[in-house]
Amino acid sequence: APREGPSPPQCNGGSPQMVYGSRGEQVKPRVWSLQPGVDEDDGIYVFSDALLRPLRFTAVEDTELEADDGGWVSARVFELEAPGLREARMAFNCEEVYRKMAEAGVLNRGSDCDAHQGTFDLTAASNRIPYIWSLPHFYLVETADSTQHPRSNLIGLVTPTGPRYRSMMVVEVESGKILQSMAKEQISVRLYKDERNYFFTKHKAVVIPLYWKFDTKNVTIAEKASLAGFQGSFQGLHAGFIACVALGAASLLAALFFGMLLYRENALQSVEEKRKKIQ
Repeated sequence: APREGPSPPQCNGGSPQMVYGSRGEQVKPRVWSLQPGVDEDDGIYVFSDALLRPLRFTAVEDTELEADDGGWVSARVFELEAPGLREARMAFNCEEVYRKMAEAGVLNRGSDCDAHQGTFDLTAASNRIPYIWSLPHFYLVETADSTQHPRSNLIGLVTPTGPRYRSMMVVEVESGKILQSMAKEQISVRLYKDERNYFFTKHKAVVIPLYWKFDTKNVTIAEKASLAGFQGSFQGLHAGFIACVALGAASLLAALFFGMLLYRENALQSVEEKRKKIQ
């Protein structure tokens, strides 16, 4: 770094990068019936092996899945949306003054500084090959200028809509067991314009998709039946708890009522005795 600065900050702008999030099998369970659980959380974190960071999935709806014995399993659906992609972005210290320092090997610049919103730069983890991670067909990718969007420089890519492009998790509300996971990603390669290589002077800067990766997991029908029974036992406990609370409240009201009657009777008896003494 030059003597006059800027001095290189620590990794992630001085903030440690926390490693947390589910591996795709389990999230926070509910320990007892009145404790906040998955059905009250607006988001869960799932660790991405490709990005080596947690991704926040947002709750979108509640649903029920049919079990083998005719029962139903209550669950909540979570989806990877734009806010989760923004939260996962490593874009600290993206000022242009840090670029040369980063190119010289001083790791003080966010790894996603030159990537569009919704894309992630995998160059550092790919032997300096400029791979780019995104959702399929650059779903949820945002740019300030529409002409700079990755799809605008390619032919044949449709505008992504519908569940085909969405990454989702379906979570059982009591145990936190992930019943279904549909993780989708696209790996692309960035082509630069560079005067140092003749080939790279003959094309414009584009990001070309290489392949999609779909990772889908489902629990077995037997596991759904077991979870349906598990939920039924919690519903029975919850109903019993409500019944006990209602009975306790009724008993308390009855005790107060009889206490008031006894107090009134004692008060009347005391007044009567005082009248007799006065006479």
